[in-house]
Amino acid sequence: MTRIHRVTGPDDPVIREAAAILLAGGLVAFPTETVYGLGADGLNSEAVARIYAAKGRPATNPMILHVAAVEWSRSLVSQWPEAAQLLAERYWPGPLTLVLPAAATVPAIVRAGGPTVALRCPAHPVAQALLRAVGRPLAAPSANRSQHLSPTLAEHVASSLGEAVDLILDGGPTRAGLESTILDLSGTRPRILRPGPVTPAELTSILGPVDIWEGATAVGARQDAPGMAERHYAPRARLELVDRGAGLTSSAGRVAYVGIGALPALPAGVRGVLLPLNAEAVAAQLYALLHELDGAGFELIVMERPPEGEAWLAVQDRLQRASAKELA
Repeated sequence: MTRIHRVTGPDDPVIREAAAILLAGGLVAFPTETVYGLGADGLNSEAVARIYAAKGRPATNPMILHVAAVEWSRSLVSQWPEAAQLLAERYWPGPLTLVLPAAATVPAIVRAGGPTVALRCPAHPVAQALLRAVGRPLAAPSANRSQHLSPTLAEHVASSLGEAVDLILDGGPTRAGLESTILDLSGTRPRILRPGPVTPAELTSILGPVDIWEGATAVGARQDAPGMAERHYAPRARLELVDRGAGLTSSAGRVAYVGIGALPALPAGVRGVLLPLNAEAVAAQLYALLHELDGAGFELIVMERPPEGEAWLAVQDRLQRASAKELA
């Protein structure tokens, strides 16, 4: 059984043990401020291949390389524009991923064969300590089976990946609850590929106009960054989205209804869950709630669509992909 170690802090001796596992080509799950990541030595193609195998991840889906500081990025990119420097100074460490032209040092498997690499400097002290102990960038997608719910607790990792992970570092619940904002700086104009905690307005205040990519990458096509597939972040239960206040007139089987801001009257036997009318709070709770409802054996989760507005973009994105029909 995969060992879960509760980390007491960045000086915990287990950090050195985890670094040794990674340098030997193993896999270590660790907390970031967004979700738990499944880490491997990002410059070791065979180790990165273990992540793809453990997750059942399509080879067309690139990975994010995590670095401990801005300086680590220089050897991983062929260009480091002024925009990247400005954003790194403002948001690193933090939940912003930058997509840039890759250097030859980045293995093709990390890039899914494409010309760009995604870089992030995580803010969690355990992630920072692990990166510095390894001394190399870590490839680290979310620590879960492909298309499934991202983990916000160490127990979620163990439930999803089991013995495919050599060690799980338990840093408690993650804070942000949703994955990082991904910003593509490789083109002529900045483009958000995945909404997240850093909003378009924040990026625009630094860079000027920023485009927002909307849609889904076709099955089998290479993604420019993680999280662009039509179906992703999905619970085992079927997830349906309804308008706020719609409620249910009838139900069959084990059904949960998730309201935002208020709960309508519900049929007998339906479990009602109330989330606050606050985008940041919903983002922090969303995956943990869906994991809980899955664990309780609900067959259908009916959730109200979040309000419109920039603050809700990340929640809207995750729910849209989580509710997409399962791919054949």
